[in-house]
Amino acid sequence: MNAAAPHIVDRQAADRAVTHFNHAGSGLPSAASVMAISQHLLDEMQLTPMEAGARASDRIERGYALAASLFGCSRDEIAFGTGHGQLYGDLIAAIPFKPGDRILVSRQEWVGNLIALKRRAEATGAVIEVMPSDETTAVDVKAVAAMIDRRVRLVALTWIGASGALINPAAELGKVLAASDALYVVDASQALGQLPIDVKALGCDALIGCGRKYLRGPRGTGIAYVKSSLASRLRPGSVDDFSASWSGGQPELRAGARVLETAEFSVALRLGLIVALEEFEATGPAHVRQRLNHTASQLRETLSAIAGVTVHDLGREKAGFVTFSIAGVDCDAAKAMLTEWGITIGKNGVAYTPIDLDQRGIPHILRASVHLDTDAGAITRLAAAITHLAAGVRPGQSDKA
Repeated sequence: MNAAAPHIVDRQAADRAVTHFNHAGSGLPSAASVMAISQHLLDEMQLTPMEAGARASDRIERGYALAASLFGCSRDEIAFGTGHGQLYGDLIAAIPFKPGDRILVSRQEWVGNLIALKRRAEATGAVIEVMPSDETTAVDVKAVAAMIDRRVRLVALTWIGASGALINPAAELGKVLAASDALYVVDASQALGQLPIDVKALGCDALIGCGRKYLRGPRGTGIAYVKSSLASRLRPGSVDDFSASWSGGQPELRAGARVLETAEFSVALRLGLIVALEEFEATGPAHVRQRLNHTASQLRETLSAIAGVTVHDLGREKAGFVTFSIAGVDCDAAKAMLTEWGITIGKNGVAYTPIDLDQRGIPHILRASVHLDTDAGAITRLAAAITHLAAGVRPGQSDKA
């Protein structure tokens, strides 16, 4: 252990004294993940970045095998990037479209996905349509099946949206699309680290997630699965000497998902992400799902019982967070006041998930997300603080929330 290690561990212990209910925004990285990042930066200082990177090459390669094992695919179908937005945008920009092609999206789509899809549609003459939803707001698979024709080029699904705990029927939709020529792309940023992921069971052609949420990896990291048959058809707008080679006086695109990667990336952050992947694998995705669902259900029941609190969660299957609002309390103000009491939560609005929240008539929501270390004491503390806010008590008016 290097000389900086005690300081890092102590700092992490201090940070975890904060009651964290925003894992859906950014999870708390483990000491091992932080140490992997720190150690590599020290190696770069002592050995130079190039030499340190060379020494970490086997570890970097392990990341592809590890992600492939967790996703149930080939390592050649895995690409790493700087986050969901970068990987998703680069993937969509690399898919060939033609005028009249239809792009179907779920109502839970994150605004970044919609921006990437809209720009691509405008550039190619494709059109975007919102898939029908059922009474729970989940994608109505039967209704979507009736929409499919030869013009449907892409179906984009957000598996778990940011504005509600609903888990969309991703595998059921994949079965319907299997008989079509449509490409199926899944946004798994809220699912990665929270749900077991089997891309073959999902039937998707691509799946993208970021590392910083439930996976508890560092910010600035992301993972994509791209099916080999799709990767071979991609035409990235930007390539370098990693994603392509020079052959016979012409550039030749790299085979596989890594055609979306570039030569330059943060080795330190990638190493931290690999530790997070190892920890998720060791804990067991099925166990994580069971625990998070149990804890979130307890939190949902607790918050529902507080006078003045409205829980907005819909869906037959729900994720590991609770969305709610407090009567008479602005969401931004509530989030800020909870922070003063040492409690971190998330806040979402129409700007993040414009289709869903606009259709539901909800401009803003609060979001409390749990993880494996969320215990009864944390839930009690959050509930007490929200009870204070609902009753008009503000920071400084009580000794303790």
